[in-house]
Amino acid sequence: MTKRAHFTTAAIVASAVLLTLAPASARQVGEVASTIVAEAKQAGKPATSNNGRLAMGEGVDGRLSRGNATYTIQGRAGQRLRAALSSDDFDTVLRLRGPGGFEMENDDSGGTLNSMIDALLPVDGAYSLTVASYNNEGSGAFRLGTMDPAHPTGGNAPAIAMGQSLTGALTRSDGTALSGEFVDYYAFAGRQGQRVTFDLTSDSIDTLLSVHMPDGRVETNDDISGVENTDSRLSITLPADGTYHVAASSFGRNVTGPYELRLSEAEAGVRTVRPAGGQAQVYALTIGVADYERMSGLSRTDEDATRIAAALRDQGVLAPESANLVNAQATRANVRAALDRMAAAMGPDDLLMIFYSGHGDKVEGMTTERDGSAETMELYDAALYDYELADWMADIDGRVLLVMDSCFSGGFDQIVDAKDERMGVFSSDADTLSLVATANKAGGYVSDIFRAAIAGAADMDRDNAISAGELSEYMRTTFYRTVLETPLVTDAEDFRSARTPGWQHIVIDRGGDGMPHNQVLMNFGSAAPRRVARAN
Repeated sequence: MTKRAHFTTAAIVASAVLLTLAPASARQVGEVASTIVAEAKQAGKPATSNNGRLAMGEGVDGRLSRGNATYTIQGRAGQRLRAALSSDDFDTVLRLRGPGGFEMENDDSGGTLNSMIDALLPVDGAYSLTVASYNNEGSGAFRLGTMDPAHPTGGNAPAIAMGQSLTGALTRSDGTALSGEFVDYYAFAGRQGQRVTFDLTSDSIDTLLSVHMPDGRVETNDDISGVENTDSRLSITLPADGTYHVAASSFGRNVTGPYELRLSEAEAGVRTVRPAGGQAQVYALTIGVADYERMSGLSRTDEDATRIAAALRDQGVLAPESANLVNAQATRANVRAALDRMAAAMGPDDLLMIFYSGHGDKVEGMTTERDGSAETMELYDAALYDYELADWMADIDGRVLLVMDSCFSGGFDQIVDAKDERMGVFSSDADTLSLVATANKAGGYVSDIFRAAIAGAADMDRDNAISAGELSEYMRTTFYRTVLETPLVTDAEDFRSARTPGWQHIVIDRGGDGMPHNQVLMNFGSAAPRRVARAN
């Protein structure tokens, strides 16, 4: 059976204190907990509002007869707001509006007809949450809940320490998550770079484990290994110093039962989730060659590189060690030197982005490749082969985003597949030519779309960040809207160097699960001002 998320009776998040955390035996902890559970759980009940105003963390049960219902909530710049709207009577629509024209809307969330918004608020001020029905055709009871996921308990969660194992239970007197499940929260003081493992186990319930980061992002695990093991585990490299909130819950609503929560250091060799922290930068090597001397020139490919660097600078994420190499600057020696310099300066949370726009070639009869061919970046002075770039990058362990707008660029996928946390965006398959985007006033179609993506268009949930999944979706959908009516007819080349008619298609490679869908690639404006590259 395939599991599905449920949002049918979403409520606000509340804290439930189940036990004291002073050193004691498991039996002693349970005995003490039983004396305070009723009082603590009552104190953790959701707050509600019916006067048109909501405080962060409050919820409201209402009834929609006709039109809309609007509630006002105060927010702070940089605060994350998560709001959930559910109804058993109608197909919900939730809208969020704020100062300066800020606006978000969600119709269906998580495969249901309910609605959820997760927003990073841009400025201090009053925001409105509007409850509506799809096409204004529904009416009935609804539940609207809100929370700040960085502070889901209001500061009253019990603590859990490294090496500690705690027992608790989900009960009907618990608070509930926005998605409706009973939930208990625990607080953990974490340090940046710390590798930790959270285990949530139970013999009677299908557990659901979530870890709330200090910036409000959330990592979640349902089952360790599907139907074979319904316990939950998360191994995380912590992105920042601060308080992390661990949520112990269940898959499905109205589920009660005992559980055990353990916190330990992640074992050596265990792959951890590595959320991007608040000070991450983009180390960008942008390369564009239009004015070749050794082959025919191209149009605007040098401008592609300069525009990409400018977009990153405007977003406040471009590291000062970044390099923009165009035309005669784009030599093999300069590319190698810039790559080595950035690799040495990068921190574990930073992103290395290599962008190339220019000629590419496919060279047959190569023993370095399984298929007998190697692909190239045609730099100003000489070719750079795919296997050479892979060798230059062999010792780089940080996150990597490789974007190439050139013929046969899909053949550079071996660089992405060599290590985890690498992603590639290629303008064509390994055997296909790429076209010049003359009508778009850009060197290539992928270059033009990628510039818009990092300028903010790929920030689909408007949280001031771009994840690997968001970038993938934006690049694919925008490319195919472009070519839907007029396919990019070009040539394809086989292993004999024989050309046949073909079509250009974008290639997105995340190395399987090497670069997770929800991995944040860049947080706009988050790097320390003194570490951001400035315009000359």
